[in-house]
Amino acid sequence: MGYQTSLPPGQDRRRRPRRPWLSFRRAVSWHRRKLAVVAVLAAVLTCISAAAPEGPPTTTVVRTTTELPGGTRLSTADLRVDEVVVADVPDGTVADPAGLLGRTLAAPVARGQIMTELAVTSARDPAKRGRVLAPLRLADAEVVDLLRAGDVVDVLAADAQSEQAYVAGREVRVVTVPQPPDPAGGADPVGALVLVEVDAETARVLARAAVAASLTVIWR
Repeated sequence: MGYQTSLPPGQDRRRRPRRPWLSFRRAVSWHRRKLAVVAVLAAVLTCISAAAPEGPPTTTVVRTTTELPGGTRLSTADLRVDEVVVADVPDGTVADPAGLLGRTLAAPVARGQIMTELAVTSARDPAKRGRVLAPLRLADAEVVDLLRAGDVVDVLAADAQSEQAYVAGREVRVVTVPQPPDPAGGADPVGALVLVEVDAETARVLARAAVAASLTVIWR
C-alpha cells in the first residue's frame, strides 16, 4: 500500500515553469509609461516656451568699471562687457574692449558708461614726445561743431572785465571733439569741450586763461 504525500490546499504537484519573458515585458511596459510621461511634459514645456513672447533684441557693449578722469589711458581693468537692449545703445558704440585698450579718454566718464568712439581720442598714442593732452572748454558750442580732429588752431582768451583779448595758445592741435552728454538738449550754455595736444607750459596758460576769460579759436 503506497503513501501519498499531502500538499497544502491549492498547491499543484507540478512546478510551474518560469516565464522570464513575462518579467521582461512588464519592465519594458513600465519604462514605456515613464518615457511617455516625460514626452508629454517636454511637449507641454515646448508649447509654453513657444507661446511666451520673445524679449527685445540685445547687443554687446563695453562699459567702464569705475569713474575715470579725462586723459586716462584705458586698460583691461577699466572696461567690462555687457548685454543691453539695442534700443538703448547710442551711435558709435564699441562692442570689443580690445579696440579701446591703450587709447586715451577724451573727457571724464562715469562708472558703467557705455563706451563709444567719441569717448576716446582718435589715435592710440596721440600725444607726441614732450607734449600733453589738455581739455579745452570753448565759450561758443557752435564753434566747436566746426572743429575736427587734426585741426590746428590758435586759442584766443577774451576777458570781459578788461575788454582785452590775447593769444593763449598757438598752433594747438585738436585731438578729438567729444560727443555732448545730451545731444538732444541743444547747445550747452557754458560752451563745449574739446581735447587738444599742447606742450606742458601752454596747458598751464590755457588752464589759467579759462578761469577768468572766455576761450575761442581761430583756424590756421
